[in-house]
Amino acid sequence: MRALLVLVLLAGVAHAEIKGGSFLHYEVSGLTVVDEQVDRPAGPVAKELYLGGARLHGFIAANHSVAYHTGLDILVGGTSRPGGFAYDLALFPVGTIVRFGATSIVGVGIGVGFSGATGALDDAVTMPVEVILEVGRKHRLLARARFSYVAGADSRQSAAPSIPFADELDATLGVRLGRKYDRFGLHSGNGYFLGVSYREVAGMRFAGVTLGYSIDLATPRDWLEGPVD
Repeated sequence: MRALLVLVLLAGVAHAEIKGGSFLHYEVSGLTVVDEQVDRPAGPVAKELYLGGARLHGFIAANHSVAYHTGLDILVGGTSRPGGFAYDLALFPVGTIVRFGATSIVGVGIGVGFSGATGALDDAVTMPVEVILEVGRKHRLLARARFSYVAGADSRQSAAPSIPFADELDATLGVRLGRKYDRFGLHSGNGYFLGVSYREVAGMRFAGVTLGYSIDLATPRDWLEGPVD
């Protein structure tokens, strides 16, 4: 209910002369190691990683297609083999969104984060760059890829096997089956989604599944769509 209230408040701001919108994901992910690099940096790494939480992002603009983007990701959970508490937090104060269609978006966010797992993954400050893509109304493609630079944990630096330009990689690709609405001067949609997740951290490759619930809303791009009743 609190998250829905935040979305309503963002909608009210967006409806009052400012164009924009927001999206919220509740999600739970479970990942397991699929490839362990022999030459990875020394240090313990868990074999399974479980995270759940929310991602809340918003965007506002004076024009209708290019918007300023900010967001907050809060994920907590645990690990197994060895077991422990795990967390992944990120704030994106700077970013850009390009809108197309009624509520579809593509964009990038730059931020700061904190992540780790007790007894399994060294705590670190991260500097993530995240690319997001959401396409569709009722049925929606959800995609994101985060490239992170790590400070404060030697075992996690230069430790993404597939990418030479970042220390870690985190990506999700999912599909939502849901509903769409055109009410109160806004386009919106919601529904459950299922996706695949992939991470490269500390020289290890993780893969798994993500189950979640997605909500999005946006003001119309007036000169293309006209007002919503």
